[in-house]
Amino acid sequence: MHIPTPRFRRVAMLIAIDSAHRIVLRPRHSSGRRSWGLPRCPVGLQESYTDAVMRLCHELLASYPTRLGSVVGRRWAAAPATAALRVEARFYIVRVDASPPNGVPGGRILWAPRPALGLWLDQESQIETTTMLVDGYLDGWLPDGPLTLD
Repeated sequence: MHIPTPRFRRVAMLIAIDSAHRIVLRPRHSSGRRSWGLPRCPVGLQESYTDAVMRLCHELLASYPTRLGSVVGRRWAAAPATAALRVEARFYIVRVDASPPNGVPGGRILWAPRPALGLWLDQESQIETTTMLVDGYLDGWLPDGPLTLD
């Protein structure tokens, strides 16, 4: 009997916070307009979420000292209501032990101030999740370890 592969995609989300409490964002292009979102990358079949987010950190922040935070947010893939692709995401907080300039040549990243994060992020669910994780982490009221975000 053949069991089909589940329609399931794993995504690592990066919440990089610098010493000035700014959060790194990446440009997105949807419907012909430019918007901003958290950096993300797919997680390979033989890759862990941690390895994927470290690969993303190296790609975006290689010239800065970084360290993984102690809080990881998990958003489980919802049960399929349709045949749509399900996505499971892990949100990793990474501290950047520097205060990088606000952008890089070519506009690959933007450092958004913590209080103005909602003005830059393009998805309502990302604003809520990111704000809760960043505030809880920096203010110290979130426990260390994995947290379920659903």
